[in-house]
Amino acid sequence: MTNEQITDAAEVAAELRTVAADIFTDAADRLADTVARPLDAQVWATLEETGLARLTGSEDSGGSDAGWLEAAAVLGEAASAGVPLPLLEHDLLAGWLRDAAGPPASAEAPTGSPADAAGSTPAISTAAEAVATGRPVTVPWLPAAASVVVLDSSGERPQVYEIAASDLVFDERTSVSGEPQAVVVLPTGVAGAVEVSAEVADEFRYRGALGRAVQMAGAGEAISQLCVEHVTTRVQFGRPIGKFQAVQQLVTDVASEAALTRTIVDRAVLTVAEHGMQDARSRFFIAAAKACAGGAAETIVRNAHQIHGAIGTTLEHSLQRRTRPVMGWRREFGSTAEWETRIEELVLDGDADLWELVTA
Repeated sequence: MTNEQITDAAEVAAELRTVAADIFTDAADRLADTVARPLDAQVWATLEETGLARLTGSEDSGGSDAGWLEAAAVLGEAASAGVPLPLLEHDLLAGWLRDAAGPPASAEAPTGSPADAAGSTPAISTAAEAVATGRPVTVPWLPAAASVVVLDSSGERPQVYEIAASDLVFDERTSVSGEPQAVVVLPTGVAGAVEVSAEVADEFRYRGALGRAVQMAGAGEAISQLCVEHVTTRVQFGRPIGKFQAVQQLVTDVASEAALTRTIVDRAVLTVAEHGMQDARSRFFIAAAKACAGGAAETIVRNAHQIHGAIGTTLEHSLQRRTRPVMGWRREFGSTAEWETRIEELVLDGDADLWELVTA
């Protein structure tokens, strides 16, 4: 993308962030104080109507032809508000895989039925990778999805196919954050599956990692804000607890880690927007963003709950709506250690110039 295109996209992203914040603030007010965090069909219907549910898809496929800058703005706002939504899975993974594979070679994929305020089944898709025949995988949002777009990397050449959720036998579970997920053995070597390049399979993992990093950055900033609000309003021994030096240190560490995560995540998103996902610079910053966000999550979550005390662990408090997802996201699409190793590999294998990356 040119500088002018980047500027235009950034302006659109800022507008989308405002729109999304209004939608997600209203949705957060409706969240039930329960461990489980199911999909809100009403807010999903709103996202469908406004075009935010499928931002990055082509206009021909019903999308808005947006890029990572715009998608990250909406994805981050949802995480910041603590509203559970399959935006990453539906748009940036399942929708992208479907577009990358082209027209299906097999039967028409199921699309589900439109969501409405009454709570009918939303027409969402989720995505997953089958790395070996017969190996169970955890698929996020599967119980709420109409279909799964599968990246089958178990054979010599990766393939993509779509299967109706109703055609799968799965063990429904709840994630750490309370969102619906399921353990399932996905079919491999499916007749009619579309062959894709190894680059597509590799990009799937990088897209998932960047999406999770964006979500952790959004949630981290919201957690930091909650900590500041709590220490300025909670009075103990005749003064706000924020006056105590030990508490100030905890808050400072949360704010520092949240700011660090935001900085590297924004750099990764911008680099992808400028150079594309296949560029070595983009891969480096995605790896750095996921590793940084995962490392920061431990400090942010631990300190935030120490600052809030027992109240922060209750279902009625909004803190756990951010901290629980963060602890789940940090393990998905590669652990912190795995992405730190990937950074080393990118540099030592010669795909990225460390000095140029650090000083650029």
